[in-house]
Amino acid sequence: MSMRRVIIRTTAVGTARRTALTRAAAAATSLLFVVLAACGSSSKSTSASASVSTTSTTQAAAATFPVTVAPANGSVTIPAKPVRILSLSATATQMLYAIGAGTQVVGVDKYSVDPPNAPKTTFDGTEGAESYVSLHPDLVIVAFDTGNKLAGQLSALKIPALVLPPAKTVDDTYSQFALLGTATGHPTEATQASSTIKKQLDDIVSQVGTKAKGLTYYHEVDSTLYTATSKTFIGALYGRLGMVNIADAADTATSGGYPQLSPEYLIKSDPDFVFLSDTECCKESAATFGARPGFNVMKAVKQGHIVPLSDALASQWGTRVPELLRTIADAVTKASTTTTTTTTTK
Repeated sequence: MSMRRVIIRTTAVGTARRTALTRAAAAATSLLFVVLAACGSSSKSTSASASVSTTSTTQAAAATFPVTVAPANGSVTIPAKPVRILSLSATATQMLYAIGAGTQVVGVDKYSVDPPNAPKTTFDGTEGAESYVSLHPDLVIVAFDTGNKLAGQLSALKIPALVLPPAKTVDDTYSQFALLGTATGHPTEATQASSTIKKQLDDIVSQVGTKAKGLTYYHEVDSTLYTATSKTFIGALYGRLGMVNIADAADTATSGGYPQLSPEYLIKSDPDFVFLSDTECCKESAATFGARPGFNVMKAVKQGHIVPLSDALASQWGTRVPELLRTIADAVTKASTTTTTTTTTK
């Protein structure tokens, strides 16, 4: 599995986000938001493996410890209900609080901003295992761990670790909820959280109806024209609305669902909509996008169909996925209403 090259950001936040997306691309053939969207893909994806087994005889007794779960780093046994959880994944942090395990969390990485009252640390997830010992964690959750190096170090210290990489499908998200529910003693709440997300996504799709069907789009990961295809978690969200990804034809075996387009390719594709997920890290906007050489001829620019997205929303696969899909759906619905009104007026 090849690793995409890292694009250097001009800000610390941008660098971290670019690194995260790079790792996500590498993991796409194997974690998040995130939710994050009933893609219709198999829940057996290995990118967010979350199969669960327990020492109890029934699923109803899953809160009984010890329990054994199977995250991306293999079979992990948790001897007792964890009470000092360290989350080094913004998405996992959201999930933990959503299933009622927030009181068991003693630390989260510096990128975990939701919920705002989570005990934030200066950790970014790249430190060695010994850096986390001072918190005395009895469970550590990470999103990125090349070669399971950190998980191995933690295991040597007798600290269970769960690697929950970016999700490729919404089923991966549901599986991660289930795994965390079992690992933390909240299986029922985890099931409820998944059910809530699923209903929210289904409701959004139902409300949009056929308004988005067949509309083409470009999802911008960064201003160097890296994008995400329909094979990715974010691309599958658009697919649920019936939208068509102009980047699919540019994907290759080495790009892992995250190809880099050329300006000429994008202009020729002339998408109906452009969605920018680099508005916070890189200050991109409808104005900056439209000002790029030659882009003013694009349909999306002329019609004002450039939609800013929250960087965090577009890179996570947890509880806020419905919020992301709602943003996309609202933009399409608004444009459809405007077009209908204009046509009627004429």
